[in-house]
Amino acid sequence: MAIIVRGATCSLGEAVVDKLLSMDIDVVATEDSHRVRNETLLKYSQAKLLSQGEGYSISFDGSTADLVIGENLIVHDLIPTRNDRWMPDEFKTWSKGKEYIGKPRYWLSVIDAANAIAHLANTGSQYSGLNMCGRREWLCEDTQAEFEMLWDRTNQGQSGEFTAQTLFGHEIAGMEAKPIQAEASTRPDLQPLHNALLEITGDGWRPLIPLRTAIMTMIAGIIG
Repeated sequence: MAIIVRGATCSLGEAVVDKLLSMDIDVVATEDSHRVRNETLLKYSQAKLLSQGEGYSISFDGSTADLVIGENLIVHDLIPTRNDRWMPDEFKTWSKGKEYIGKPRYWLSVIDAANAIAHLANTGSQYSGLNMCGRREWLCEDTQAEFEMLWDRTNQGQSGEFTAQTLFGHEIAGMEAKPIQAEASTRPDLQPLHNALLEITGDGWRPLIPLRTAIMTMIAGIIG
């Protein structure tokens, strides 16, 4: 049985289609871009990309489906692979050289999100009340430090004129030990997601993509 993916025109939807196909799962999707992007994979895989069919459905555009992203599953603090509807205001503003002061975030790579969504969909089960985000809190100033270092490094790489300040001595921002706060965490409740994935994979919710990798992939998509 195939998995129907509706409205997968954003970076997260595309990543879910890619992950499902890599798992040798047939996908029903109407956008031609999925076939172009996965041309090599489809040539050597048993998975098929179909224009119509029946099966479990995922929706990224708010349409009715078994799993509606934004309703049954709320994705927070996603770092997309290009400037689409998931792009956070922080990165939009910093990429223009402007200042932005925001709240702490629990950043999540689109790859980690897509992997989890693909596994959830492959069970054929109904879900509701799931929240998804990264597990680690990042302060705005630490995220900005990471973004600006990688942004400068990428721009200098295009010109071939690197500075020592950009290339060397950059420890990951915000990695120092922090005191345990008495107040309740602002992080969304990840336990239902963790429990669901624990039954499926045995690992639970364990995002693996580092922040720097997620930001670098996004910057590559922005700069093109």
